Amino acid sequence: MPKLVRFVLVNSLFGVLIGWLIAGAVVYFNLNGFGDLVLNAKSRATAFFILFASFGTTFGFAVMASAVMLMPTDKDEFDKL
Repeated sequence: MPKLVRFVLVNSLFGVLIGWLIAGAVVYFNLNGFGDLVLNAKSRATAFFILFASFGTTFGFAVMASAVMLMPTDKDEFDKL
């Protein structure tokens, strides 16, 4: 796998993991009653899917974009990653 593709995938997955952790914390700590809202929904699986998918994609793209913007431009520096 090319190094740049691996770089983007690793950073995207790291961002998705952060997003899932924050979504879980929002439900667990019941921030502004959001945990009760999700846990008492008629379709709990759909509510969790929407919550975790939205947090995962948002944080995944944010971490990936910041990693690409902060990526070294020099080839020798990039090879050290």
